[in-house]
Amino acid sequence: MVGGSPRQRAPGVRAPGVRVDATYTGDELGELAGVGLASYVGDDAERRFDELTEALDGCPVARSSRPGRGAVLRLSSLKLDAIGDDVQAKRLRGRLDGYPYEMHVVFARVGSTLVSLVHTGLADVDVRRTQQLAQFLVARAAP
Repeated sequence: MVGGSPRQRAPGVRAPGVRVDATYTGDELGELAGVGLASYVGDDAERRFDELTEALDGCPVARSSRPGRGAVLRLSSLKLDAIGDDVQAKRLRGRLDGYPYEMHVVFARVGSTLVSLVHTGLADVDVRRTQQLAQFLVARAAP
């Protein structure tokens, strides 16, 4: 979802009707925010949110094993204030190509729209800024 389009969809979930993706450079070293909005029909947004929640809960470690480079990021919970109808937020922290790296992944459902946010940076990423970005996006997605 945060990479542009899912590899698989939950059974019975149709592709989003409208999808918008963008990436923004932040003020801190290596800071980026990737944003995605996807609208669904009927209860497909709820089912897609459930699929994403299950995938996040089933992935305690994210690994990349490119020759000469790699990443090992450990997943933990990320506490955010309530936003949207449903919210799933996780922190991935570890090393990316030898450098300290942190990534916040947030999925929020607002009616029939799913909002995805990835906020990344070297070392520590500001949780307050992730919260502000998520609240801004959810407010814009609200009917």
